[in-house]
Amino acid sequence: MFRKLTIGIALLLTCFVCLHIYCGVQIRQLILKTLISNDLENLELPIFKVKPLVIWAIDFHATPAYDLMMFLKPMGVTFIYRNYDKERTRCATKDNCNSSDTLKAVVPANLINLNYEDIPRFYQAYKDDPVMNSVDAFVCYHLVSLCELYEPFNKSLIIIATLRYEYGRFGKERWTTWNRNLIKYASQPRNVVGANNLYDAEYIKYFTGIQPQHLPNWGNYTNHTYSASRSGFLMPHCPSEGFRKLFLKNFTEICKNVNCSINLMYVRQKYPHYKYADIAAHQGIVYVPYQVSVMSFFEQYRMNIPIFAPSRELLAQWEIEHNVMYWKRWNRKSKRSDIEPHLSQRQVPDPNSYSEEAIRHWGKFCDYYQYPHITYYDSINDLIQLLQSISTKQLHSISAQMKLFNIEENKRLRKIWKNNLLKIADHSINHPH
Repeated sequence: MFRKLTIGIALLLTCFVCLHIYCGVQIRQLILKTLISNDLENLELPIFKVKPLVIWAIDFHATPAYDLMMFLKPMGVTFIYRNYDKERTRCATKDNCNSSDTLKAVVPANLINLNYEDIPRFYQAYKDDPVMNSVDAFVCYHLVSLCELYEPFNKSLIIIATLRYEYGRFGKERWTTWNRNLIKYASQPRNVVGANNLYDAEYIKYFTGIQPQHLPNWGNYTNHTYSASRSGFLMPHCPSEGFRKLFLKNFTEICKNVNCSINLMYVRQKYPHYKYADIAAHQGIVYVPYQVSVMSFFEQYRMNIPIFAPSRELLAQWEIEHNVMYWKRWNRKSKRSDIEPHLSQRQVPDPNSYSEEAIRHWGKFCDYYQYPHITYYDSINDLIQLLQSISTKQLHSISAQMKLFNIEENKRLRKIWKNNLLKIADHSINHPH
């Protein structure tokens, strides 16, 4: 009887200790979550509580302006937004496929290579429009040169490059004219000139002497976070088909030779029309870059998914030998830029050169080398060893560190945008407040 009572008491104490530990962890997590939530909530409190700040956006990519709209909405910002992305799979994930919407005086498809005669026509069509009169600022992401269309309205311009800023202004004459205008816009206090990645910020500086703000996209619209509930690693979209096939072939052969059991899947084969939950469910993302910055990188990083990317040395080697970064240049036939650099940048290698010096210099500005907690591989052999040896615990640890970084990054970006928005409001005749 006494023995049974002793065992019973021991079991009861064990349960109590376990419950205490469990509740202690839960309470600590709750306190941490509350502190973080309160901190972010203070930053997200509407800046414009009575009258919203209104931004007009026309974009040719489904994500950048949409992301900014979602990011600034809690601050009391309203968007008048049209998306003309032809890639239906991108806009479908965000339910913003409205490419059939029309504009007064201009055809949306013609806005990329803007005819300067369309600028006064557009202005005349909208100058007395009540919706347009409510606008405090125009945002131009993809493409930034579209902001030339809005100059006559004498409102703030938010110019944020997501790719090389001469898009739509090709050729020496048009690019030079665009440079003059961009330098003028950057000199006006009511405007914001930036880039969502460091490469494009440095690229604009190289040709104009402007120092753009580095304003990364946030990507909080996915509403998913890393779960690692499905086995295998995903390789994101890579349009360089020849190199992609070569990479996967070499990976498979080496993996087979060392008897590894890693499952690396090309995302568009595994999920032709993926959902963010699908991406977050796998063990990690293995990048074979084709561009210096892509929106899916922001999405995946903000979902705290462990990312594996080639080292700077390996990416430089791939670019020199296989031209894997083919998509980072607009004029792919020329071996140099169509215009000269700004006087302050004469000692910097031409970013559009195929020289080894230029490739190595500009490669360091790619997004993959700007963020902490990314795991780098020096070869396919090295990648296989990393993926084979990394544990689930280590993957979750990386994800947790990414999450902490993202919390701080969120706060940092909100402070920057708060300052930008207040500056825009100060210069608006609509006086948002």
